[in-house]
Amino acid sequence: MSGAKVISVDAAAWRDAQASARDLAKVRRDMPRLLRQVERAAREDVERARREASARQDGTDRALAGLSEQAKRLEDETGRRLREHGKRLAEGRKELAEQGERLAAEIARERAERRAGLASVDARVGELRGESDAAAAAARRLFEDARTMHDAIRGTLPHDRFAPGRLDRLASRLDVARANLEAHAAGYSLSQVQDLYLDLSELRADVERLALEWEALRAEALAALRTVAATIDENAERPVAEADPGTVLDVDHWTDGALGALRDEVARQVDLVAGPACPLDAAELRALIAEAAPEYEGRLDALVERAAERIVASQLRVNVAEQVVAVLEGQGFAWSGNTYAAGDERRAFFSRLRHRADGGEVVVEVAPDGGDGAGFTLRILSYEDDPDEPARRERSAAVSRALRAEGLDAGEPAEEGGEPDPALRDFAALSRPAARGQDGRNPLVQPSTRARGADER
Repeated sequence: MSGAKVISVDAAAWRDAQASARDLAKVRRDMPRLLRQVERAAREDVERARREASARQDGTDRALAGLSEQAKRLEDETGRRLREHGKRLAEGRKELAEQGERLAAEIARERAERRAGLASVDARVGELRGESDAAAAAARRLFEDARTMHDAIRGTLPHDRFAPGRLDRLASRLDVARANLEAHAAGYSLSQVQDLYLDLSELRADVERLALEWEALRAEALAALRTVAATIDENAERPVAEADPGTVLDVDHWTDGALGALRDEVARQVDLVAGPACPLDAAELRALIAEAAPEYEGRLDALVERAAERIVASQLRVNVAEQVVAVLEGQGFAWSGNTYAAGDERRAFFSRLRHRADGGEVVVEVAPDGGDGAGFTLRILSYEDDPDEPARRERSAAVSRALRAEGLDAGEPAEEGGEPDPALRDFAALSRPAARGQDGRNPLVQPSTRARGADER
């Protein structure tokens, strides 16, 4: 004999039919005002990056002012191409990385032109090796150009970030070339110094191009992350019913703080990428754009869906409790109160009834079932001085029949064993709030027109 009867209810039977939950679960992404703010911030990021790139290129140009005339002509052409590439940063951040491949091809062709140009420093370059004075002059001139280029890269470009180790290796070759020149082997050093200069020039072009493309990727990553952040903010509170604008679905509350955790995670990523010392490389920025931002969007979809299911489930628990109360009122009981466990709509809903004749009490508990809180379990808890087990069984069976009549797949009552916890009769203690959210809010659940509130009746 047991004073606790449990009735299982199949949640799928009502979940699939809840159009309101499906409507609530649609993440709103049509938010022109917020998207305009994101795009404005993106344009500001791009303009800042363009100004910084232009200033960096100006500094490099000044550092290369001491090049020989022929080398300067070649570097001016490289600078022109890089500046054109930088202008594209302002025109379209997404397209810049794609255009970078074309620029790399252009620079590759230019490198071939440079090699041909430097090979014609003297029309008789092959003969210069046999003419020590002319060869030495050409080699020294190229060496000075190489040293000027080395110093310009070291002083003005982020070579350690975008081409780590390359300048150090070229500096070692510069030392070897200097030693050869000092050993009066200039004629035999000419090709060596020419290759060294070209490699330094290529490093300059690579670093400037990669820096521009990194800025483009950073701007795109920031735009993607800020779009996610704006979408989270837009969907943090959802109107439950157009007829009552004050009734909202607080997604963070109904996901037990998961939306706030997602918002904080995205905000940390925004701060990391936007910071002046962003440590992410191009591959990591691409991963943010292609993988992390869509993954955040998917998590937001799942959280809004979970919140919608849980708020509808909470309302349904109230409705089910009311149906049970109606059945028990037909068996001589009178309703005497409602409450949520700990005053929290996410938790179990309780209704209490007292028998008009013998004063026995019944507590109806409709509790969330499972980790997501979408299903529920119904318990009918009887507190009587002189228990009548057949009456208890009939009471529970009548409830099960009534729920099935309402379209719910309710099972036959099952014995739980033992007598129910007497503490569940004390609604004042049962409803005492547990630790609440940080803001202390108790988000509103819109009751149905038939549901009884804790203070009604």
